[in-house]
Amino acid sequence: MSDADALNASRSRESGDIGLVVILTARIISNVPYRLSTFFLPAIARGLGVSLSAGGVLVSTASLMGLVAPVFGALSDRLGGRRMMVFGTAVFAVGALLMAGLPFYGVAVVAFGLIGLAKMAFDPGMQVFIGQRVPYERRGRVLGLAELAWALSLLAMPLCGWLIDAVSWRTPYLLLGLVGLPVWWLTRRALPDDAANEHAADPEPWGARRLMRSLLAQMRQVWEDPQSMLALATLALIGFAQINLLVVYGAWMEDRFGLSVSNLGVVTLVIGAAELAAELAVAFIADRVGKRRSVFAAVIFTGLSYLALPYLTGSLAAALVGSAVMTFFFEFTIVGLLPLVSGMNAEARGTVMSLGRAAGSASRAIAAPLGVALYTAGDIGRNGPVSAAACLVLLVVLLRLRERGE
Repeated sequence: MSDADALNASRSRESGDIGLVVILTARIISNVPYRLSTFFLPAIARGLGVSLSAGGVLVSTASLMGLVAPVFGALSDRLGGRRMMVFGTAVFAVGALLMAGLPFYGVAVVAFGLIGLAKMAFDPGMQVFIGQRVPYERRGRVLGLAELAWALSLLAMPLCGWLIDAVSWRTPYLLLGLVGLPVWWLTRRALPDDAANEHAADPEPWGARRLMRSLLAQMRQVWEDPQSMLALATLALIGFAQINLLVVYGAWMEDRFGLSVSNLGVVTLVIGAAELAAELAVAFIADRVGKRRSVFAAVIFTGLSYLALPYLTGSLAAALVGSAVMTFFFEFTIVGLLPLVSGMNAEARGTVMSLGRAAGSASRAIAAPLGVALYTAGDIGRNGPVSAAACLVLLVVLLRLRERGE
């Protein structure tokens, strides 16, 4: 942890205020479209009049926005994480309203891109914001609590499923856009100011050219650091493993068990409960047991669950139990990796975290169409082993990764 980070963390402990409630609220809202595209992708594709494969392109478009995440990471290091979070919530509202207002496939591609861009701005900003205020030994708990937003966003899925079934697939996006506007105002007004950093006293103008020079220099620093590269690889591998299967999860449930759109919304509560349990487990276990050690164990069980899930087709109950187990260990893995990666380089934390986001987004963009291609109606028998193989590679990477704790 740098001297500036240590000072900011000390002030945060004294004030007890890092705006966690505001961050949770904004992240819950921004995560809902990602959940929609996972569980209701068939319904969205039907509404747009395109195939499921074309719907997978929408998911890839949102994921590819992660390739620009390093720019937002560098801006977070320079300008502060709060500013990036405010920007992200504004872009999110625009993207959601665009999706609701113009129901054409080309517009949907742009809207998915904007929603993905918003998340790529918000999340690295949040991680810098928290990283400056929370010491490494407590960061697993705070980031685990911040990640509760991912599980809590699933609470909206029953309502979304009902709205899609009863009104239109566009209705949830309309509500998200309307809610996104006051959330943007709340993020702008209620979050504490950005903490001081070593760039604050820099008198040299910070234009686009200097930003790119700084970003390239920081990327080169990461590229030349084998441990940082291994940390980025962990996020890419676990992202690939999950999306390869999850992109067809809704279709699998429809084809294999005959679930309607509204029933799928209820099924998501099971997934949400598993994610919530995993995020709380990271918050209260990872710092005590060890971040790397706990993630290593979770990856083993994640891979085993990917292998088992395709065979749990005898009943819906068995499939849901398998889905919950898979989700718990995946979520523990991905959330547990965040504080581990955040401690790799304190001076360029935003850049490192956003490069991890970019690596994960690129792997997800590859996994989404691959997952659709591997899928046959009602059968994920080819998706499961491919995801398990990615987990096996991840275990090898973790064996070589060392915690730095910055």
